[in-house]
Amino acid sequence: MSFLFLFISCKDGKKETSIDKIETEQEAKDISELSYQEIFYLLHDEDEYGVDYHGEVFGQDASKKISLISTSSNTCGDKVVLQSSEGQLNITAAVKVSFSFPGNSSQEIHRLYTVKPGETVPVGNSKLCYNGSEYLIQREVVSAGFEEQNEN
Repeated sequence: MSFLFLFISCKDGKKETSIDKIETEQEAKDISELSYQEIFYLLHDEDEYGVDYHGEVFGQDASKKISLISTSSNTCGDKVVLQSSEGQLNITAAVKVSFSFPGNSSQEIHRLYTVKPGETVPVGNSKLCYNGSEYLIQREVVSAGFEEQNEN
């Protein structure tokens, strides 16, 4: 008869990301050396990914019903959420994330988010703290439209 024991440990309730592992195993890259994908993962927690968006804008029908709101946070910068004031329909919003990292050619990321009526969706922070420096992150809703039917 054999037994298998599993032990699970969390440090201070924080998840360890692949970037955290890289930084502990080797010296952190200079911000100018980061790839588009590495920047994406630094700027977004798992619940903030949204969907990659490279298409054309799909209108502004819902733009008055959706807004980017900053909320206080214990992390670098304020948490930023998309907030819907629509009462019945889901809103799909394209968000442009802009930044300027010295020596890095990547300057923006576009993400697509769906926000249910009266709810909020996290989209990231207002700053990136990396390797002892702070960088301003700007977000803008570039397109917002109503979904035809809500998924329950």
